[in-house]
Amino acid sequence: MRKSFYINSILIGWIAVTIIACDGVFVPDPVDPRLPKYTESGNNVAGAFVNDKIWESVQTWGLYGYINTPSFYVWPEEDSVVIRFSGDTGNKSAWLEFHLKNLGITDFEDLPLLKGVKTELDGAENTGYYIEECDPDSYKYKGIGQLYIKNIQINDSLTMAIFSGTFGFTATDSVGNSTKISYGRFDYRLKKDYHFFKN
Repeated sequence: MRKSFYINSILIGWIAVTIIACDGVFVPDPVDPRLPKYTESGNNVAGAFVNDKIWESVQTWGLYGYINTPSFYVWPEEDSVVIRFSGDTGNKSAWLEFHLKNLGITDFEDLPLLKGVKTELDGAENTGYYIEECDPDSYKYKGIGQLYIKNIQINDSLTMAIFSGTFGFTATDSVGNSTKISYGRFDYRLKKDYHFFKN
């Protein structure tokens, strides 16, 4: 009985450490502490201004698993990539997506090819989207700006990568209303079997 208690205690402790280790670490920006500081440590956070609101993504453990996780989707035959960051503006869930072409990414091991790549979001081939919960029209408004993947560090076993950078774009709807995404920054740990999807 004592042995099983000891084993259960170790197992519970290991699970708790694993969960805590993957939670996001929000380090306030020294200029504007409402945003996370730009880091390259795999802090599992992102942030930006959305017009006059703050959009924030901090990965945390929820009832059904992690929430506010990044996703990286690849369509090798089309040389197409979609990067999604999940977060919220305090009272509303919202996603940032980047639909990109011609990056040459077919597998997780190719991610280091993106280090230092500045992609112009032209609203055609490469586009940024700001998608709010319950707004089916969000995908209609293609953002123009830039995504800068400053750093990618992949581990020796090729199963996890630290993925950091900055972004900004403006999306305009059919009647001329604009949503401006500015001072965006992200710093995530991408796990091959959890965040990377090959279609």
